[in-house]
Amino acid sequence: MIGYSCKYTPVELFAAYGGECLLLNREAPDFEYAEGLTHSHFCCHAKAVLEESRSGLLEGLALVNCCDSLRRVYDVTRSGRGFYFLLDLPHHDDGCARSRLRAELVRLAEAYEAFSGRAFEAAKFRAAFSPAPALPSVPFLAVLGARVGAGLLSALRGRSSLPIADFTCGGHRSLPPPPEELGDSFDALMTWYAGALLAQIPCMRMDEIGRRAQLLEHPNLSGVIYHTVKFCDYYSFEYEMLRKTCSLPLLKLESDFSPSAAGQLATRLDAFLEQLSPVSAPHVLRKTGRYVAGIDSGSTTTNAVVLDREGNLVTSAIVRTGPRAKDGAEKAFSALRGCAPEDMAAVVATGYGRSSIPFATGTVTEITCHARGARHLNPAVRTIVDIGGQDSKVICLDETGAVSNFVMNDKCAAGTGRFLELMARTLEVELDALGELGLQWKQDLTISSMCTVFAESEVVSLIADNHSAADIIHGLHKSVAVKTAALAKRAGGGPPYMMTGGVARNPGVVQALEERLETSLWIPEAPDLCGALGAALFALDSTKAPFPSSMPPDRSAPPAPPIHCQRRSGNGPRCHKPLHARIPT
Repeated sequence: MIGYSCKYTPVELFAAYGGECLLLNREAPDFEYAEGLTHSHFCCHAKAVLEESRSGLLEGLALVNCCDSLRRVYDVTRSGRGFYFLLDLPHHDDGCARSRLRAELVRLAEAYEAFSGRAFEAAKFRAAFSPAPALPSVPFLAVLGARVGAGLLSALRGRSSLPIADFTCGGHRSLPPPPEELGDSFDALMTWYAGALLAQIPCMRMDEIGRRAQLLEHPNLSGVIYHTVKFCDYYSFEYEMLRKTCSLPLLKLESDFSPSAAGQLATRLDAFLEQLSPVSAPHVLRKTGRYVAGIDSGSTTTNAVVLDREGNLVTSAIVRTGPRAKDGAEKAFSALRGCAPEDMAAVVATGYGRSSIPFATGTVTEITCHARGARHLNPAVRTIVDIGGQDSKVICLDETGAVSNFVMNDKCAAGTGRFLELMARTLEVELDALGELGLQWKQDLTISSMCTVFAESEVVSLIADNHSAADIIHGLHKSVAVKTAALAKRAGGGPPYMMTGGVARNPGVVQALEERLETSLWIPEAPDLCGALGAALFALDSTKAPFPSSMPPDRSAPPAPPIHCQRRSGNGPRCHKPLHARIPT
């Protein structure tokens, strides 16, 4: 068994000698072996290939020189026992390139013949080809970009109601069978084979990528999921081009070829799918229930909002999530005044723990729920900045209140509530006091490290240099603002802005972010509850519409009150924003 990772690998040629090939696209639980041979910032896919290379199933590797990382994989493995080959793949698809590739195929055939002791068989070569996969005749999604792991691809297909076609490095290998008129001549077959390999829909390492653009014009293509690999910047350039030129819905996913980010990636995909089609109403738990509820199960807190059947606020609660989402949801309901799950006609859950709440009658992602809640509170808002305990996100809305784009932070907790919580402990300051203390700064310090661990080391050094806590906190608030403003720029956000999440209660972060965005932030009276409010509004919809139903953006909210701003001497603008709907906590 020969391992390979690129669709340009001549797997049919190995079959002609009786060999078998295995596509190496499995996620690795860890990179212990690979990081003993490379460094920590080495390409995650290349590290996963190194991990698979020692699985015991392979007798060698056939790699393509598509990047420096895979060349390095070849360098560190070729000294082992087995067959190891690095194919020099041209960047073009012209006569010269085909001649070069043909020479490489001959070199490979000679090397494998010597290794295996078997001769080329034209019949086995022809039998190895299968018809090129046809594009779906129904609406579908395309995965573009860098190699996608088998686990992630399976998860994408399992969660999507639309077919998903894989056009990444290892997917949609489209070679037709050799023409019969070529006979069994090795030379003729290799000449044709070189052209067939290069004629596939090209990857981004090729110079002529027009056929990738043609794919985007397919009439059944409904959206693009663009995948990149951590520490591989090459495909990010194509994503930026698509973001600026492609009119199709576009979702960027970055993975590290491990299963550790499955929850966050699932949230992004679900939110993307909710963009493509209206959100279906959940089933009603009890048509006789007096109330509806929204539960936002986050990493740090679980928030609940209860509305009556007319849409009036009844009560709300914010509790610590704890180790299990189910327990956090139960605690939230216990904290509600005079309400129990059996009193609810419908309960919609959102947040990372939404699938773990047993009494929920439906689930909607926090992206869509924040958009719905924000639209209800202030129909004028076009960009939502949400900073929670473990993640931060920017959500852009169109004129109807629907989600037009969103971006989220990666697995790093820098710039989130958890980051500020850790820094408060380091400074021995109460978390609730962090915001006001940071406004009392005298020296404008800059915290340069965005990594939580490195930032903590930098803070310890500043403490040792006798800088005041207020100055250090101000520097931390600026670092959060820089990271968040970068997310807003990536999302294409613009005013009016709304800020939600627990960090919106920190006036120092709010002020730093307003200065970075050069605009005011509209902040609800209870910013933690925006997602739960949106979930409750979806639950309310389910009690009013036949089933199944779609959830159009809420257009019934009254106009938002005017935003009144006043200057704080020396500290920039601070906005006071009355709400038309008060949500007690």
